[in-house]
Amino acid sequence: MKEKKLLRALGNVDNQYIKEAEPMKKTSKITNRQKWVSVAACFVLVVVIGVGVFQSNLFGTKNDIATLDGGETITFVKNDLSQSSINLNVTTRPLSNAEIEMLFADLPVTADAYFDADNHNILGFEGKISDTRMVVSKQGVNLLDTIIDGNTITSSVDGVDIDAGYFVTKSNSQGIKTVIYYATFDMGENTIYVEYSGVENESETVKNNLVDTILKLIENGAFDLSQIQE
Repeated sequence: MKEKKLLRALGNVDNQYIKEAEPMKKTSKITNRQKWVSVAACFVLVVVIGVGVFQSNLFGTKNDIATLDGGETITFVKNDLSQSSINLNVTTRPLSNAEIEMLFADLPVTADAYFDADNHNILGFEGKISDTRMVVSKQGVNLLDTIIDGNTITSSVDGVDIDAGYFVTKSNSQGIKTVIYYATFDMGENTIYVEYSGVENESETVKNNLVDTILKLIENGAFDLSQIQE
């Protein structure tokens, strides 16, 4: 068993972009096998991006809609993210290959499991499916305390309700912006958060990569975290 800090809400965004987007600092206090982890979500000023198919409402909100092969759609709402934090006393270890196969079959997943340091029950895990960041939280647990400021539109894909959105960072010193698409949905007794990021002028590719991951997770179906022991 080893200890590892929980990642901040924006996941696999270049550190330079994170710095320029002015995130809150996070702190942790480690003692033996336990630690107190404080995770702070970044505050990002969202600007309008001109890709995809957009819709506007009376308040000027821009929605980017992905249309699936079967005609269903996922609506990504332009939103802001508020600062927030969580404190959890946890231990962590990597998921084994056997555990990953049990949960995800042949999906290319790498992840670290988080356990309650007091009762040793699993809380969820954080990792990646290829280049898509994923955080899975057991019901009643929030490993990613990100507060979305703005409207939400719930899409439905194969009976699964999905809340999705996007935002972009401010330009870095080279004038480059990063776009992040994200989605949250429940599968069985777990809540899944996924996000994919890239440079702004590749927004359509970023969105499509995230949609592909969402569809793979829905096809994979619900899984039982209680089978994962510390």
